Amino acid sequence: MGYWPGDGRGEPVFRLQGRPVYLTDIFIAFHCLSFVVGVLSVATYRLAWFQELSLSPQAVLTQGKVWQVFTYAWIHSPSLWFALWMLMFFWFGREVEFALGLKKYFFLYLSLILAPAICAVLFSLVDQTGGTFYGPDEAHMAIFVAFAALSPGAELMFGITAKWYAIVLLALYVLIDISAHAWTPLLMLSVASGIAYLSVRMPDISWIRSWRQGWGRRGRPAASSHTFFPSKAAGASAESIDAILDKISRKGIGSLTKSEREALERARKALLRKEQRK
Repeated sequence: MGYWPGDGRGEPVFRLQGRPVYLTDIFIAFHCLSFVVGVLSVATYRLAWFQELSLSPQAVLTQGKVWQVFTYAWIHSPSLWFALWMLMFFWFGREVEFALGLKKYFFLYLSLILAPAICAVLFSLVDQTGGTFYGPDEAHMAIFVAFAALSPGAELMFGITAKWYAIVLLALYVLIDISAHAWTPLLMLSVASGIAYLSVRMPDISWIRSWRQGWGRRGRPAASSHTFFPSKAAGASAESIDAILDKISRKGIGSLTKSEREALERARKALLRKEQRK
């Protein structure tokens, strides 16, 4: 797993003094900026905007504050947890971005913000005790779920694989929400994690693909152990592709060499051409 930007494995949005800047870096920059603004607002007792931009499902329904479905994700209160989430996002977000590609990753992150919020608003028709929400913790947890789905065998701290970290963390969150009767946060986490998992492991049935096609663009499928390629793909044999996919499942997509990535890309293009002829 790459820990620093600029390793040339992804598609940068732009370059700053020769160093590539990725979409994950831009998201983190905006989150950090909003965090600083939030800290200063708390320090100066200017909190009216904080509540106006946070997500209140009842306010969305009764007062028409639909912007909250998007703006809540960029509201942060002073907390050390913010640093931890940004660190996780920095580590794992770029790995997911490299694997999915720039466009699909953008729509994934947007979906992880909007879909849980919309579900929370709809759920408030049944349960009106949901409260107010801010910060995209569910989205960032879902990004880690996506990373674990891409590279389940990647070893993190203490030799434990990403798959088991994701399972344990999700189980803890579920138990905490159940004990607190926090049904809306539980719903938001479930929706975000489900979208992240399906977008990586089952891209053909993911609703994000349909959404992106509605914009007139067709994205490339995620390179995961469940991606299927034709037996002969532009110079890459079936055996070599199988070996590459096996390496991804064991060590993660970040472990591929440049030549292996090129072979995988040729196979992907061959598969797209085959689908277009159908």
